[in-house]
Amino acid sequence: MKILFPYLARWRSANRSRYHQLFAHLCQLGHQVYVLTAPPIGIDDISATDIAGGNGHDQTLPQGLTVAELYAPEKLRSFFSAPIRRTKLLKKGIVSLTSIGQIRRIIEKEGIDVLFLYNLPQAPLLRLADQTGCRVHFDLADDLVAMMGVEDPLVSGAGGRFIARAAQELMIARASTVTVASSVLQERIKRPSLMLPNGADLAEIDQADGAACRSNVSGPTAGFVGAFEYWIDFDLILESARRLPGVQFLLVGGGRQLKRLREEVTDLGLTNVKLTGAMPYREAMNHVAAMDVCLLPFTRGAVSDGSCPLKLFEYAALRKPVVSASALEVKRIGDGWVSFADDPQEFAAAIESFIADRGRAEAAGAAGREMVERFYNWTNLTKQFEEFLLNGAAPAAAFAKDQSLAIVAAQNR
Repeated sequence: MKILFPYLARWRSANRSRYHQLFAHLCQLGHQVYVLTAPPIGIDDISATDIAGGNGHDQTLPQGLTVAELYAPEKLRSFFSAPIRRTKLLKKGIVSLTSIGQIRRIIEKEGIDVLFLYNLPQAPLLRLADQTGCRVHFDLADDLVAMMGVEDPLVSGAGGRFIARAAQELMIARASTVTVASSVLQERIKRPSLMLPNGADLAEIDQADGAACRSNVSGPTAGFVGAFEYWIDFDLILESARRLPGVQFLLVGGGRQLKRLREEVTDLGLTNVKLTGAMPYREAMNHVAAMDVCLLPFTRGAVSDGSCPLKLFEYAALRKPVVSASALEVKRIGDGWVSFADDPQEFAAAIESFIADRGRAEAAGAAGREMVERFYNWTNLTKQFEEFLLNGAAPAAAFAKDQSLAIVAAQNR
């Protein structure tokens, strides 16, 4: 298959998304993937900024994957690159509109089989299915309507939510095939779909080495790695750090909350909190390997409830005990091996409990690793996705059985 993926972010950012994993593994299976990355759009978002000279993933592109840039008229590039607040959705929408001709030409020239879409500003690209005969696949990886309501005040009102919901329903209805990242999201849509959760790349994760990072930290360490965005409750981490002065808190990543977080750490005098900033993926995983307890401090709400976080499986693959806020999908997956807490006192106590009871921490880590080996790994997930696309239809009964086994296994632990 030949797959074209317009990506409304920077492919070589520090953010290793589900798409980096999925498409790399599809290439390993012999398929070709053409990625069109967004032009610089002037947003202090971890996914919108290249890192380390454009080599944010510490690796060459896999054979079969090519990366070019989405077309943007020269007169608009200065607007895209300007750091204007609350323009993220507007910029992404304009990029989608201005790149329609480029995408159509690539579909026709390369003989693209599948146009892979994932974001509501890409709704105008649906017309290319009729114009070119190319199949469209839509991946619902998050609660996009809820996310857009947070991102843009124009969407947060009733009228904006109606438009966003209509766009999402249109993309789901018009796509040839649909995947969703969580059971929570799958319950909300009205057509057959394949549940394609996130996972971990075990071969790469097993190369992580925390020795160097560990040598620079004294005492037990709790940590988080990921995007510093609105769906992460950093106040929960800071209050936990205040309650646990003997625990080092290692926070790895970047995003729009990083500046505020640095200021608060200084203002509160939290000498046991270290902020590394964004870093390449392999280096980030080395830091996770050095942690004693890993954290998923979500804010409460629809965005977090529908999320199937990559970091959960990367933590689990490294056999780390996990403390998480009570996000619905994470509770379904992690019941029995993830410790859940929502207020600072309980969150800090959960961290302290894992540190104090090494046997319990190791048992939780082993249970998480088992789940990743059995279900939540990209080798297994990509093969399911490949078969789903090749079938070009609703998932077979075998898919539905595989998808439910992991959650059932977690709930019955």
